[in-house]
Amino acid sequence: MKSFIFAFVFTISLAPVFGQVFTGMDEIEKAKKEGFYTYINSDEKYVVESWKNYLKKFGKAEAGRGGTINVYQAKISDISNGTLTLLSKISEEKNKTKLFVSIATGPDTYIQNGHENYRDASDWLEQFVKIINLEENVRTEEKALNELISAKTKNQKAAERLVRELDSNKRQTELLVKKLEEAKIEKEQILANQEQNKLDQKANEEAIIQQAQKFEEAKKKVN
Repeated sequence: MKSFIFAFVFTISLAPVFGQVFTGMDEIEKAKKEGFYTYINSDEKYVVESWKNYLKKFGKAEAGRGGTINVYQAKISDISNGTLTLLSKISEEKNKTKLFVSIATGPDTYIQNGHENYRDASDWLEQFVKIINLEENVRTEEKALNELISAKTKNQKAAERLVRELDSNKRQTELLVKKLEEAKIEKEQILANQEQNKLDQKANEEAIIQQAQKFEEAKKKVN
């Protein structure tokens, strides 16, 4: 019976209570801490940077062991009028970034499911999630803008390359036309030379015949 009750309570403690915030335990500074956590659809490096900036509003954020970020004298009026000890850890889990937060209102007294300040603490964490989501949206839109600008640059370069290729083609065409005209003139000259050669051959043949006759006549006179 006790095992059943424990299992039931444990199951309830892992269920989401407000929005996307869950209760549970995690290891911080080599010790198990009670608290709550959420998953964020942003790269870990962005969450770390944004979380540090968020915590600066409530006290001095210090880097702890194992990648923890802590505020030992946190003043978060949205949660409590007293001083709080805030321990947190950001890690990658299931292709998402997990942010675990453990807030103590006193020695060994942690805000968790059922604590009078849990709703306020949960709302406070969800405020950060809204901020990081807005920042992620900015990054997404910036990335989309940069991709469009990059595509525009590529298209402009392609257009410039096509203009150069067209200009080169034009010069080659003009050169070919010029060579074709020169070849046409050369052909006409060759044909003219060919006709002249035929006339020269005919004249030469006639001259040979005449000269042969003169040669024979000259021989007859000698005999």
